Amino acid sequence: MDLQQAQVLLNKINALQRSIGLDESAVSSIERDLMLSYIRQLYEAYSSLDIAAPGPKPPARPEAPLAMPRQPEIKPEPQPEIPPAPKPAPPPKPEPKPEPTPPPAPKPEPEERATPAPTPPKPTPPPAASSEPMDPRISALFRAPAQRELSDKLSQSSVGDLAKALSINDKLLYANELFGRDMSNMNATLEQLNRLSNMDEAKPILVKLAEKHDWTEEERSEVAESFIKLVRRRYA
Repeated sequence: MDLQQAQVLLNKINALQRSIGLDESAVSSIERDLMLSYIRQLYEAYSSLDIAAPGPKPPARPEAPLAMPRQPEIKPEPQPEIPPAPKPAPPPKPEPKPEPTPPPAPKPEPEERATPAPTPPKPTPPPAASSEPMDPRISALFRAPAQRELSDKLSQSSVGDLAKALSINDKLLYANELFGRDMSNMNATLEQLNRLSNMDEAKPILVKLAEKHDWTEEERSEVAESFIKLVRRRYA
């Protein structure tokens, strides 16, 4: 292969490189394989060329001796004149000391006034029971079942915190069936019920919830009775 074919390969390599440079995305496998093929052919083209034997070196010419530059005469620099030292300035006269200012008279201390103790806030009374007659279906939800067996007595044991007494499944069940799928409303109600003292204070809150979310419906009544039973254990 001669140099003309090598030049053709170089032109192909340059043209392919310009084409690849126009596209900013990744190089395709076809372009990569084509470029490697051109480079391999160019390498083989130069590998097959005959290397010319080196010719005889021309005789070295004798170098002319370099003329030594003439060194300039160094003249001694004149010594600078040292000016005489200045006379020391006279010491400053001492300034008269100002007379000390007498300290100001102490201010009279204000009389301490007795601060009255803050009045403790009055406890918020629980919501009063409605004077309207209660729906008998809602009243039926609050009927305490008779304790017949030991398991019934154990199920009526006291609960210190309503939120902690519920499992995750119970929370999801009560929130979906009794609180309109509102978990935050249920948690707020549980905190409010924890702060009350007895079931009489908690009953108006439960009645309003029963009226709002239709606890007397057949598919919710059993879940509502279970929830009211748990609240009653809070005040046992």
